[in-house]
Amino acid sequence: MMSKRVWWIYAAVLLSLVLPVSAQAQGRGQVVALMTEVVDAGVLGDQPRVAFWWSEAGSPRWTASDEALNAALQARGVSLATTPEQSISRIYRRPALSTANAAQLGALLGGDRVLVGQVTYRAMGPVWPLGVEGLVASAELELVAAGSVEGVSLQRFAVTRHYYGDDLPALLESARREVGSALGDVAGRGLRRVAGPVGIASSEPLLALRNTGKAAHLERVRERLLALDEVHAVVERWASEGIIALEINPGEATPPDVIDYAVRVLEGHSFDDFSVSAVAGSRMEGVHELWIEPYEQGF
Repeated sequence: MMSKRVWWIYAAVLLSLVLPVSAQAQGRGQVVALMTEVVDAGVLGDQPRVAFWWSEAGSPRWTASDEALNAALQARGVSLATTPEQSISRIYRRPALSTANAAQLGALLGGDRVLVGQVTYRAMGPVWPLGVEGLVASAELELVAAGSVEGVSLQRFAVTRHYYGDDLPALLESARREVGSALGDVAGRGLRRVAGPVGIASSEPLLALRNTGKAAHLERVRERLLALDEVHAVVERWASEGIIALEINPGEATPPDVIDYAVRVLEGHSFDDFSVSAVAGSRMEGVHELWIEPYEQGF
């Protein structure tokens, strides 16, 4: 007969196999949206208004912009991480978070990816010669990997809209709803197209960039790849701590010789402030690891 101690160990193993499908998997592959809303002076009074849903330790204080953004993201099939009961540290309870702070907060909230940015609503004053009020709404979100120390921006999504009418508060209400929805739609399509969960397996060979401490380095690598005749598109397939995986020509079967050629080109190219070198003996199957080495700045 199985002893009580062995039985509990056996039961724990069974639970570990079952829970990932339910409780343990909850929150994995999910997105945390951290958007600050700024309503400039002259729209709803003489003072500007700044709002962000993580401003308090307890329940989230969603703005109308947040609600429209979240609904659009979910309509695009993006899974949003739920807010935990635990209190958010005062370190993060402030608007306009940096990408690095947003990456850390997103990890604490149970997400794998983070959208961080701001939406601003600004009055344009009477529009001549119509004599109506004008409102401009501009929004931008950046995608970062949750938990990333550097907070390197992987993608940017932006929306700008202009509104005209006699009632600024009414224009603001429409702008919040429409801009939040449009931004969520753009970001949702981008997230579904280029980024699966962190470390997702891919049938296509990938280029994994290590030590990408600056977003400018990533952009320069992407630009050099796109300059090749054999390369039509370059997208971020996944990201984790210190690694960003790029896929060449997504949706197509990229021949191995094209990948090898791209690696040789990056290694041989003279970038202004960094170099690229191949990492021998990659631990990831089907992945070509590349190391980004910044040049030391002289005096």
